[in-house]
Amino acid sequence: YIGLEVAASARKAGLDVTVLEMADRVLARVAGEEISAFFDGLHRAHGVDLRLGAALDHFEGEGAVAAAVLTSGEKIACKAVLVGVGAAPAISLAEVAGLDIDNGVWADEFARTSDPFIWAAGDCASHPSQLYGRRIRLESVPNAIEQAKVAGANMASGNTGGDKVYDAIPWFWSDQYDVKLQTVGVSQCANETVLRGAPADHKFSIWYFADGRLLAVDAINDPAAFAFSKRLIGSTKIDRQKLADTNIDLKILLS
Repeated sequence: YIGLEVAASARKAGLDVTVLEMADRVLARVAGEEISAFFDGLHRAHGVDLRLGAALDHFEGEGAVAAAVLTSGEKIACKAVLVGVGAAPAISLAEVAGLDIDNGVWADEFARTSDPFIWAAGDCASHPSQLYGRRIRLESVPNAIEQAKVAGANMASGNTGGDKVYDAIPWFWSDQYDVKLQTVGVSQCANETVLRGAPADHKFSIWYFADGRLLAVDAINDPAAFAFSKRLIGSTKIDRQKLADTNIDLKILLS
């Protein structure tokens, strides 16, 4: 999110902005194709020069950046650069301690590592998710706070810890221009989507299902969809036709 969030802030400040994205769509790692297309159009409409499939080779400048040179050889003049390339979990201390590593520091449902006297929480820790049936590692403020609470409570129980389980539904958000994206759950394994609302209205939501089970929801300027989806994640009893009909209150889906 950070590259597009900064791009939006820079455009609102009146600056010329070029975004270089190596993938074939923006937000490919964190959002579905419909959401990617929406934000692509949003940034272009605000005057961002958005380049997809563009790879940086190096920067030029003496004492300060003057240009970004792409692998294609094209030079893009610039006075400031933000490099947003994601993050890797800090695992060196865990490796020295002999802890198991699995896409970060391995932790069980109690936030314990492979050493029963060491706990791990936050962006660096992977943990089992009952909802998704696999291990996940989340990079978000809510996850870091809630998982740390579980780790702390279990540590305070003495010896090898208590039995408080961490299996919270993840959620994220991003503010760009006058648009708020709120996400509940993880959509990567979805094989069906339902659109509620119209992207052209800048108020809609995408609901992601896998084999009939609701996995995640992306809500654009739609706090009601965000709030209700938190209560519906994991459900297999959602009527897709009613869900797609904006004339039907979301409360009906809870009954």
